[in-house]
Amino acid sequence: MDIRVLGCHGSKLPGYNTTCFLLDEEILLDAGTITSVLSLEEQIKIGYVLVTHAHLDHVCDIMFLADNLYYSKKEYPAIRVLSTQGVIDALRANLFNNIIWPDFSSIPTPETALFKFDIVQLDERFNLNNFTITAVRVNHTVETIGYVIESESGSFLFIGDTGPTEDIWEVARKLKNLKAVFVEVSLPDSMEDIAGITGHLTPASLGRELKKLGAATPKIYLYHMKPQYEETIRKEIDSFENKNIHILSEGEVIKIG
Repeated sequence: MDIRVLGCHGSKLPGYNTTCFLLDEEILLDAGTITSVLSLEEQIKIGYVLVTHAHLDHVCDIMFLADNLYYSKKEYPAIRVLSTQGVIDALRANLFNNIIWPDFSSIPTPETALFKFDIVQLDERFNLNNFTITAVRVNHTVETIGYVIESESGSFLFIGDTGPTEDIWEVARKLKNLKAVFVEVSLPDSMEDIAGITGHLTPASLGRELKKLGAATPKIYLYHMKPQYEETIRKEIDSFENKNIHILSEGEVIKIG
């Protein structure tokens, strides 16, 4: 499995892109940054978008992806945008509502539309290409999920924005071949109060969360830092005893399995 980091920060500044990871050239994990990084030829290869939640820094580029592909005038299967009912409802009501952006799930007709919104059920496994995927609820300010992604070569967690949570760590402890965990750390320890209010992690709260993995020792990949606090967060992470932690940067390619 190759995971290309298109964006791994919690807000935008020059050189800092919002959350989006490309799995094996065809599956997007969130969609905060697509069109400013991928060529049109690379965008055309995308078949699926797995959305963790409806906040703009995780979904905004779905709109521009739709626009680019629709006007490229090429024929290819509809892109499937997958998430839970609440997340899909939020995307339909607030983005693809023919006010903020055209509803590309019904243009030119529902049968021939560019996008297809698919509902996934919490804690139920489904298949996508060569992967088995499970959506698990995490603890953020809006309905948010993480994804457990399994293949023959191993499994990994892609955890959406979250504060302290439980269910996804319980699932992780039961996985037999957990290779990696992608998890957020947004703010420095000095801002733990606001992190709690906004449903995010700091290095200190991340450390407490990672203990919930039990005996598992996967590689930990950190993302979603606010750029203004990245230097401080990096120093705080450097003090961890667990050295199996890597802070992601845009453009990296992570190989799993």
